[in-house]
Amino acid sequence: MDESSNQQEQQSSTFIMEENNTQLAWLFNLDANLTRAMGGVFPERNGDITGIHDVLDLACGSGGWSLEIAHLYPQIQVVGVDINKQLIENVRMLAQERGIPNAHYQLTNILDPLPFPDASFDLVNARTLYSSFEPANWPPLLRECYRILRPGGTLRLTEMERHLTSDLANERMWDLLTRALYISGRSFSPDGHHIGIVPHLGRLLHETGFIDIRNRASTPEISPQTPHFGTWREQDAYVWQLVEPFLVRTGVATLEEVQTLRAEALKGFNSESFCATAFYFTCWGMKPQ
Repeated sequence: MDESSNQQEQQSSTFIMEENNTQLAWLFNLDANLTRAMGGVFPERNGDITGIHDVLDLACGSGGWSLEIAHLYPQIQVVGVDINKQLIENVRMLAQERGIPNAHYQLTNILDPLPFPDASFDLVNARTLYSSFEPANWPPLLRECYRILRPGGTLRLTEMERHLTSDLANERMWDLLTRALYISGRSFSPDGHHIGIVPHLGRLLHETGFIDIRNRASTPEISPQTPHFGTWREQDAYVWQLVEPFLVRTGVATLEEVQTLRAEALKGFNSESFCATAFYFTCWGMKPQ
């Protein structure tokens, strides 16, 4: 499944961040923080992977989740897809270096029909697609996921809402980001104050035909006294730098305004009194038998 066409390689990403080494570092941080915050790779299954033989990871990014699945469960075949050629090449190299032969990666635009036959997978996973998708993009993708899942298979979606923080500059950065998502048509929020995707996940799964729909929230604390504070600080430092062109392009602030606010936000994050709560929400459903 590692073959990719020239046409796929030429497709452009709708991701709000530019492709560079900082983005790669941020993605590795995000993968690790998110998996840890969720309680592991399959927390909702309580360790039971019965019937899971083939897994697809949509927009796999750094490949952190898919590589961990393939490493922990060598009997599972894992396929990761992403539109970013550099990321795919990087994760292929990591899989080879770490001796993980059951992890496969290919260049794919998930806004197009997925290049897999019907009933190919037992589980399809997608995490934090919100910044690349418009609301109208979700139903076609979920229908494709339904098609390629085997009867009894699971689609699992994990999305996020803005962090709640104690720092004014960080709150203002989140205000700019949610407003920019709203202006660019990537938001479910009715007013641009939030990302807005979380309340819609269950509805979207239901309307696609999934049953036994369940959910769970992951709300890690982010403050200097928590053990992984440094990785969250790095993640936010990376993300505010990476979204700077997007914020300017959407007109929510000038470059000078964003750079000034970004410096203030980092200073606030480094203060001893800083505290925040991240909010991630996982919703999953089953394709009927």
